[in-house]
Order: sequence, then structure tokens, then C-alpha cells
Amino acid sequence: ISADFLSLFMQDATRARVLRALVLNEHEVFTVEQAGKRAGVSAKSAKTALTALIRLGIVRKSVVAGEKKAGAKKRLREVWFLDPHFPHARALAAFVREISPLRYDEVLDTLKKSGRLSVVVLSGSFVGDATRPADIVVAGDSMSERRMETAIRALEGIFGRELRYAAFPTAEFRYRLTVQDKLLRDTFDFPHRVLLDRTRSL
Repeated sequence: ISADFLSLFMQDATRARVLRALVLNEHEVFTVEQAGKRAGVSAKSAKTALTALIRLGIVRKSVVAGEKKAGAKKRLREVWFLDPHFPHARALAAFVREISPLRYDEVLDTLKKSGRLSVVVLSGSFVGDATRPADIVVAGDSMSERRMETAIRALEGIFGRELRYAAFPTAEFRYRLTVQDKLLRDTFDFPHRVLLDRTRSL
């Protein structure tokens, strides 16, 4: 695995992962648990990192009303988010994005744990277009849905954001290509990156 420069630069891998998660989801707010899940660290570690980022002025904390349960008052909850008024917010976000390049080998190595892959294509958020129907399109055989979910969650921890994916058996993928399936057309007719193609059909 290639070194994560942001972790080296900040001298704290957890803090780097939490910061990356917030930057790549800059318009969202997170509870400690959500921030930890998105960054792929424990809630306890996420809180320590968030507290340090608050001291630097990068992150803010607020209290909002949570979901109301029947017959109970709304509970308040703490949420954390990037401070849009931080003087270097734009420069910091650009820096984090610039030094967080896609690590394609990690994507393939992680997904290979889910089965025998024949196709892996990146789209959506990986190419800067969240309007695409999926971030990752996968085709393969002997794939386990449980292992695929585990692989996707692991990639979310690496890239600091939720990932949408579509997975098909190889035969079904070939058929969908033939009939101009909308999801595949909306992927391949727009910018995308083919990481693996053993079908030689792309």
C-alpha cells in the first residue's frame, strides 16, 4: 500500500482520515459515530481527532435536535462539520483533495476479496460527477454479497465517503451491455475509468 502523505504530513493517521472524510463531504454534518464510520476509525478515536481539529479552528461543533421517538422529547445530539469561516478552508480543501489521489491498486485488491472479478469500472464521485448512478461497477463470478459489502465499507474508510456500487455476474453484465442497459449506458457514455476488463468488451 502506498504511503498516505496526508497522514505523514499531519503525523497522525487518524486525524488525517477524519479530516479527509470531512473535506470530501464538506456539506455534511456528522455525529462522532458517523465521522468514525466514514473515516474507518473508532468513535473514540474520531472524537479525539475532531477535538484536535477544533483546536486548530478547522472544525466546528454544534448541537441539533435528533429524531423524536413516540412519547418522548427530542434528544439533542452533537454534530461536527468543517468550519466554512476558517480562513484557509478553501486552500486546505484543495490541498487535501490534491494529495488524496485514487489508489487504484487498493481498489482492486480490496474488491478481489469479494469474488472472481472480470470487470471493475470507476464512475460517479471517482470522476467528479455525483449525478452518475454508481461510483463503482463490478462484474464477476462466485461473488459474495456479504464480502462485497465488506469490501465497499473498507473502501469508504480509505476514501472518506459513502460509495454507491452495482455488481453483476459476468454473464448478466454482458447481456446488459448488449441491450443497452440504462445504468451501464449512464456509466460508459460519460467519463469513467476502467480498472479491470477481462471480458474485452469495453
